[in-house]
Amino acid sequence: MKNGMKNLIVISTMLMGLFGIVRAEETTTLANVTVSGEMSTDFTFGDENTITSPYMGLSFSGDSWVISTNLSDGLVNIEEAKYSWNVSDNVSMTFGSQAEPYGLAWGLHRPSNNWFVSTPRDHVVTNGIGVNASVGGVGIDFLYGGGLDDYWGTRVSYELAGLGINSEIGLSVNSNEAQLLDVSVSSGIFETSLEYDLSEEADGAYWARGVVYPFGGVHFLVGYDSNEEVLYGVGYKCNDNFKVSTEFSSEDEDGKDIVVRASYSF
Repeated sequence: MKNGMKNLIVISTMLMGLFGIVRAEETTTLANVTVSGEMSTDFTFGDENTITSPYMGLSFSGDSWVISTNLSDGLVNIEEAKYSWNVSDNVSMTFGSQAEPYGLAWGLHRPSNNWFVSTPRDHVVTNGIGVNASVGGVGIDFLYGGGLDDYWGTRVSYELAGLGINSEIGLSVNSNEAQLLDVSVSSGIFETSLEYDLSEEADGAYWARGVVYPFGGVHFLVGYDSNEEVLYGVGYKCNDNFKVSTEFSSEDEDGKDIVVRASYSF
């Protein structure tokens, strides 16, 4: 973990050095650069007690651009490298490496976006040109990625808010004949999300997850998927930056393994 942090510090220093170039004649300063990061540590108790660091990442963002990185197997990987152009108040275009507009799973590999320890499915990032448009609660996201094989993906969604409850339903399709339905509902004390794969190959695959935070920083977790795996757990959000979650699974061998995740973001 020390080597990982050392690598991230070196990378961040190099990038910040690129943004502030000092010359003999003049000094160029790039303002409004935001640096954020997060990391997590998993403690597994069972037949073998282990400590792992599944995620370490840094993000750099400025006026209409984002570069996000993570550390994996001792290597620094670029997650996203993109910049955006606001065509109008309701339409924007994004260029570069960006998340595919497909369901709800993007970002759940980052501890700050995920109350659970596990992730429901992998996320996808593609190089291409994205278009986002929204009006009257209806949103359209489209991504075209060029390469050896032309690729496109799109998600159409509708948001509705009322009585303190926010809900959204979306439908995603792409050039690989994928079809995905997603639903999310949230309020001040709970969040629920569902993805249901409508494609023939998936054979009705789905996952559903819910989080309840009734008082203080305490939160309760429950999840279920088409593999009949049940997830449940409890956690505590110590402050805006630090939280601890414990997750159990019905598929854990003999039910003995306990995983506790501590995550920190800044």
